[in-house]
Amino acid sequence: MHCQYILQLSLLTLLSLPGTLAMTWSVWYRDRDRTTVICASKGSSVVLDCTYRYPASQIVRRKIWFTTRGDTKLDGSQQGDGVYNTSGLIKERYRGRTEFYDQDNNCTLKLNNVTEDDRGRFFFRFEANGSSQLHQGFTGSWGVDLTISVLSLKLNENGPVKERDHVTLACTSTCNPPQMEFLWFKDGRPLPGVSGVHSGQYPLGPLSPNDTGSYSCGLGQGTSTPILLDVRYAPKDVSVKVSPRPEVVKGSRLTLTCSNNANPAAETYTWFQRSGPLLSLRLGTGKEHTFNEIDSDDSGLYFCMAQNALGSQNSTEQEVKVRESAHLMVVLAAFGAFFLVTAVIVVLYIYIKRRKWNTAEKKLPTKPVPQIQKATLSRPEDIYENMRRSAKPITDPDDMNYAELNISPAPSPRRQLNNKAEDDDAHIYSQLQTH
Repeated sequence: MHCQYILQLSLLTLLSLPGTLAMTWSVWYRDRDRTTVICASKGSSVVLDCTYRYPASQIVRRKIWFTTRGDTKLDGSQQGDGVYNTSGLIKERYRGRTEFYDQDNNCTLKLNNVTEDDRGRFFFRFEANGSSQLHQGFTGSWGVDLTISVLSLKLNENGPVKERDHVTLACTSTCNPPQMEFLWFKDGRPLPGVSGVHSGQYPLGPLSPNDTGSYSCGLGQGTSTPILLDVRYAPKDVSVKVSPRPEVVKGSRLTLTCSNNANPAAETYTWFQRSGPLLSLRLGTGKEHTFNEIDSDDSGLYFCMAQNALGSQNSTEQEVKVRESAHLMVVLAAFGAFFLVTAVIVVLYIYIKRRKWNTAEKKLPTKPVPQIQKATLSRPEDIYENMRRSAKPITDPDDMNYAELNISPAPSPRRQLNNKAEDDDAHIYSQLQTH
């Protein structure tokens, strides 16, 4: 109570002495009894709060904001690089970046798009003159110390990060507490739905290969140094590629290549040929398997297995077909065509010859058989009767007549027609001579 009474009395005393207040030269920043510290993120805007007083007899001619140059003096008596000046030069890098609230006794300055080069201590100074026309200046001591936030990002996981793991990204700032919300980026692009994370921690998981990337955090326009999140996983999407193509000519060169996605890269590749529903023949190892001269027996289904330290996976089966060479096929086709043409020619030849034979048979003349002989010797009984009547007993072998029997091969149809009449006559004549 006693202190409150003394404070009120002092206030009334000051108000009763306006001349005394009017003679006060002063500059006040946000913190009046110490240096004001502002921590800002890169690219943001900062406000340097300021008010000032001066004697009523003085007229303010110039107002200046500056940063120290050389040795810093806490009393602000030193001038330096101009940040803002109502009637003078300023540093080039501050042009177009400042806003001055010049109203009554307000000397507040706003600095936009701060950079790391803006670190330092800022002071306000004003200059005035009175009736004596002597210029007097005053610089507010203590000043405003501007620091730029330095962000750092860490991963709370030691050792390799594997698929399906859970991790947390932790972002820290030299501004304590930070004045703005944290922002999160992956590969330089903002992560959706994670802006405004105040705690500075961002959880991830369960991880997949798609989470691999470069992560960073930010405050305002400032960002941390990126860190790489490397998600490791066993081989995936294993497949077999055939070069030049799955269907090749016998004797050609064929290469099978095993492709996959893995982190780290697959260390071992093994090749198999399907030999049954549940059986496979192991062919060898290596990312590629080559047939220098492929054979017909090499046709079939092939697959590979890719393996790294985290696991393995088999590819889908790839069918390989081996066919005969085009030259051999042409030769076989030529022989087939030759035999076909030959067969057609032979058939046509036989057909034409038969037609000629039939035509010749129709044109051949037929010799008539004598009617008397036919009538007389038409029956075998008559011939034998004549022979009996004319027969004589043979007493002398010299009187015997011999007949020669010639057996000839069957005549051809064409000769049979031409010689039919002659053969009949010769037969009858031979029988008559015998008797």
